[in-house]
Amino acid sequence: MATPGEKLASSLEKLKELQDKNVVAIKANDLTKTHRERLIQNKFLTEVVKGWYITTSDHQPYGESTAWFTSFWEFCARYLQERFGDEYCITAEQSLLLHSGSTVIPQQLIIKAPKGNNTATNLIHNTSLFVIKSSLPSNDEIQSINGIKGFDLESSIIHALPSFYQKNPVDARAGLMLIKDASQLLRKLLDGGHSRIAGRLVGAYRNLGQEKIANEILQTMKAAGYDVREEDPFISVTKVEL
Repeated sequence: MATPGEKLASSLEKLKELQDKNVVAIKANDLTKTHRERLIQNKFLTEVVKGWYITTSDHQPYGESTAWFTSFWEFCARYLQERFGDEYCITAEQSLLLHSGSTVIPQQLIIKAPKGNNTATNLIHNTSLFVIKSSLPSNDEIQSINGIKGFDLESSIIHALPSFYQKNPVDARAGLMLIKDASQLLRKLLDGGHSRIAGRLVGAYRNLGQEKIANEILQTMKAAGYDVREEDPFISVTKVEL
């Protein structure tokens, strides 16, 4: 008869098989009930939401959040894929944060999905998902970021709310500076007839000292017949180092 240590070793071997496949979000049926319960009891698994788990360490203090925040994006990517397939994406604002290199884990990740239910799903360590019942952007506006479906860089800049520039000015500036040529934005601005957004971007790039991009957006949109009114979305002027 196997000893408790041998039984745990057997369960850990099953867990390692999943880890070797780079599985971060562990679904209940990825392991047998016996293995799952044994790993939970010995603090090698933590339940994030009913039927879904992440790997933790038996040496990790109770309530320690490191494992969760390290696993967050990969967990959400698989969980959302299982729940919605390809019919979801994170918001433009969260997409722009990721594009700009932000490492902050959101307290609440907002998801757009046609089959959303406008309710929150509570996760561990005071985090949650909120799925809005919403149509999705076109396929050419969506890309995978950190393994999760979101807006591409240009679309996230165009669709980010004006308040984003005030709440996240550093990240907004970082995202805008990833654009090297106005043509990257102009096709989508013109296709969508986004004259008001164009005015906001002209003001934003003027704030950044990017006069060439600002002027090209302004002149091209006006040449196409759009009434573009320049508006700086930032509260303060960007200091340009000479």
